[in-house]
Amino acid sequence: MHTLLGLSSVLLVVVSAYLALVLSRRLTSWSRRRDIQLVVLAAPVVSLGLGILGVHHFAGRTCFIGVPSWDYTLGIALPVAMGVVALGALAVGVVRLALLERLVRRSGMPAGPELQALADRLAQQLGATRPRVLLCTFDRPLALTCGVKRPTVLLTTWMLGHLDQRELESVLAHELGHIARRDYHVVWLATVLRDAFFYLPTSWAAYQLLQHEKELACDELAVQATRRPIALASALGKVWQQSLGGPSLGPAQLLVGAGNAMEIRIEHLLSTEAPGMDSGTVTRSHRYALAVGASALTGLLVLQAANVALILAPMGCGPLTLLGRIL
Repeated sequence: MHTLLGLSSVLLVVVSAYLALVLSRRLTSWSRRRDIQLVVLAAPVVSLGLGILGVHHFAGRTCFIGVPSWDYTLGIALPVAMGVVALGALAVGVVRLALLERLVRRSGMPAGPELQALADRLAQQLGATRPRVLLCTFDRPLALTCGVKRPTVLLTTWMLGHLDQRELESVLAHELGHIARRDYHVVWLATVLRDAFFYLPTSWAAYQLLQHEKELACDELAVQATRRPIALASALGKVWQQSLGGPSLGPAQLLVGAGNAMEIRIEHLLSTEAPGMDSGTVTRSHRYALAVGASALTGLLVLQAANVALILAPMGCGPLTLLGRIL
């Protein structure tokens, strides 16, 4: 029964996360949709927390009189294994962060004053923190944002040699959009949560949506800053064509994604004159996002509590007994 409790708790997380993702489609703000995606990615922490707290209860064998030994073993092993995987994902995330910082520090060199001035002007327009622009000598297209303390934009020399001034400005505006939205930190956290709960299909679904929609959101921010959707679409087309095959620079956040995602981004740019959103829509979207996120977490906690009561009560181990044992 305790094994069933652990598995049913995970199932409830998956169902609740799926419903939250479905409801988030009604949101018109990229930022609010990202908030829900992060809630979905973090939702399994609730199940993990309950499982870890339950280990103390299970270890006391309060409810294991007359039950098979495999139930006791799995009842402890499942939450412990989930916790070990989560800690491993956090460790891998820290290593990945350190490697990227080292890569940028060793490969990048300061950009010229003109390029830095252009980035400063675009950052002011987008309300982003003033970035540091670095260049990397590499004959492949790549543009990425990073920086734990200070935001950094890294461009390869290919970008300067193959993009015209308007295309380069659009690419810079796109990368500064990531800085304005703090995508670097958000994606790092989302990646850790995805890896921590890689066995859940909703974790992968939320992560893929977050990765895809952040690019669309930054495309819109770039168009708002430059008013040149064609220039960004042209830059994406050049980068996409050149990036098919060939070596990469390492664990970097590339300007381009998969082929299908690139087609969607270019079509979106060509069909949008001046993307934006009025303040009333943003306010309603924000309220809806808060409602969806709060409802999902509250519903998940209620369902988890009911699940514990229904499964453990027939074994003479009701919620009050469990709570007293934990405390």
